[in-house]
Amino acid sequence: MTEKQRDILVVENQDCPVYFKQKATFTEYETVDPYAGPISIFAIKCNACGFKNSDIELINPGIPAEYKIDIESKEDLSIRVIKSGECEIKIPSFRISVDSGANSEGYISNIEGLLLKFQQQVEMLKEGEEDKAKRKKIKTILKGIEEVFNGDKKITIKLIDKSGNSAIISDKVEMKKLKVK
Repeated sequence: MTEKQRDILVVENQDCPVYFKQKATFTEYETVDPYAGPISIFAIKCNACGFKNSDIELINPGIPAEYKIDIESKEDLSIRVIKSGECEIKIPSFRISVDSGANSEGYISNIEGLLLKFQQQVEMLKEGEEDKAKRKKIKTILKGIEEVFNGDKKITIKLIDKSGNSAIISDKVEMKKLKVK
């Protein structure tokens, strides 16, 4: 499907969840990802305050699952990641996680992109932290992420998604079905 053939829904003057005025634009379109198949991409952007958020949904959702993968080399950084807004990400060796929530974004990236997002969030924490012990822990996490980028540190990454709209695309991934009530 080419860009010109794609149907794009654009709805302007929507309520911004932050600014609370009808200044946001909502966009939705479908595309085909070579690894995930057909997907819907949703985005909202407020023209007044700059708030933006996006999410993805698989047209043919998978099953609620926990994906676990060991990152053992620089080559593993290119492994494809599909993360929905309802997905929780955990990196146990760094004792960090990103929960799903109202402002959680969905995206398609790779392990490197996922780690870059974590790195940016941890950097923001470092800027505001005054406690020396906590700053030291933050610096240790940042050093560990750099070691993963350099291929010098091995880590495990988990994606937990009850919606079935997330995945790690690799022969190395372990998948465990989740029971959802």
